[in-house]
Order: sequence, then C-alpha cells, then structure tokens
Amino acid sequence: MNWLDNVSSDSDQRIAPACLYQGHWRHRLHPHGDMMLCRVVIDVAEPRVVAAQITENGLVEDLDASDLEELSQVMLAQEVHHRPTSWGLTACAMLPAWAKPTFSESQIEELERIQGYLIEASDESVDTVLKLRDQFLQGIGMTHHDVHRAVRQPPEYGTSLRKGGRGLAS
Repeated sequence: MNWLDNVSSDSDQRIAPACLYQGHWRHRLHPHGDMMLCRVVIDVAEPRVVAAQITENGLVEDLDASDLEELSQVMLAQEVHHRPTSWGLTACAMLPAWAKPTFSESQIEELERIQGYLIEASDESVDTVLKLRDQFLQGIGMTHHDVHRAVRQPPEYGTSLRKGGRGLAS
C-alpha cells in the first residue's frame, strides 16, 4: 500500500467537505457599539464563520479570531447554518478573493499531517503530496493561495519549510 493512500483516513474523524455561503450580516462588535455591516463567509458543514470583514468609515478590516468566534456564536444561535439562503446568503464553491481564511482545529491537524508527508516526501513523490494537499483544500473550499494568505509571515522567516522550496503554502 502506498503511504499516501491513507492521509485523510488516518485521523479519528473525517473532515466534511465545505459548504460555503457568503453575504452580509449586521453585527455589534462591542456591547454598546452600533450595528456594523459585515461581509461574511460561513461553512454550514462545519458550521462556523470562515472569514468576515467589517466596513467602517470606508475602511475594510478583517475580524480577528475572537470577533470571528463571537460572530459564529451569534449566527449559530440564530440557526443561520440551517437555512442560509433565507438569511440572504448565497452559495459559493470557493472562498471569495476578499476573504482571509481561517481553519478549524481538525482542518489544521489535517494540514499539519499533509505537511509532515510533504517534508518526508522524496523528490519523486512531492508532486503527489502537493496534489493531495490541493484536493484537501479544494474540498474545504480553499486553494494553496488561501493557506499562504492565512499564514503569511514576514520575509525574514521565509516561505518554505522543505529543502528545495516546497512548503505547505508554496
């Protein structure tokens, strides 16, 4: 058996393919603040808010992790994930270009597992692992460019974890 055949099945739980919806949502970022218009992407399979931005005074800003978590809780409490189109959200196959992606713990674990395979891969099997990574990312509605945007580091840290320049986000 090829050691790559079992990548997703060697974890305890399979990761559900993403079912992404995007649209706008009014949300109060602070207890006594005004309702703000956010553009959001929610994965109803997970369910959680994958990405969100707020527009204030003409400036667009990504929500940080704690604000994303709070927004997820609010939207789940309203049961948006059960009928997203009823809330004005539209289905999208991939993450929109504006969205800075976030990953669930299970998705991070799977990406780390694939990264381990990539680090250990011979030159002959690197392309196979990269295809595997791309298939996994496509399944959750993302591309390797989304991973790079999510984990962007200052240039002094480099962009690669593997000799030869092939890292998870390459």
